[in-house]
Amino acid sequence: MRDPFIGADRETVSPREPSFKMSIGQLGMLFFLASIAMIFGATIIAYLVTRANNAVWRTAEMPGLPLGLLGTTALMFAQAGCMSWALKAVRANRLTTLERALWWSLGLGVAFIVGQSINWYELQSAHMTVSARNLYVFTFYMLTGVHALHVLGGVVPLGVVIHRTRQREYSSSRYEGVKFCVQYWHFLGVVWLILLGVLYFAT
Repeated sequence: MRDPFIGADRETVSPREPSFKMSIGQLGMLFFLASIAMIFGATIIAYLVTRANNAVWRTAEMPGLPLGLLGTTALMFAQAGCMSWALKAVRANRLTTLERALWWSLGLGVAFIVGQSINWYELQSAHMTVSARNLYVFTFYMLTGVHALHVLGGVVPLGVVIHRTRQREYSSSRYEGVKFCVQYWHFLGVVWLILLGVLYFAT
């Protein structure tokens, strides 16, 4: 005869659901950011080692770091703020606000690249060209150039996200593309602050 208590136990016992889940897309994004972080990390280490092995880094007649770096830093902060605004909007299902925040983010990203171009032009005007035989000048172009390339690379997917937003492909329950874009741009913001600190410290 079947014991009813055994049957009851079998029905009530169920495997515990995992408390933490990560999508394949999120895992891929983390690996992507980790690979970029290694690129920047290796670049910064090479910069610091080069700086430590050169007693004469910047001569008296050479200009210091462009003051415009403060302006581009402000633009990067503003861009990160707009991306956070976009994420908050899509979570609240405010798609019109999401689109507006993304357009602002795109504009500020482009403005950052323009600002960096002005900083480079300022050094060029002071005869501090990329081909100058000075590590201070070369490494400045190298660090800021690598970062600017990644900013430029982030403009393209941001444009794709804006297009999909206009097509109403996102909602409060489906916004992975927006989230990945936010993570990438916030990552670039953190990297820029680190680069700026390294540049000012070493100079």
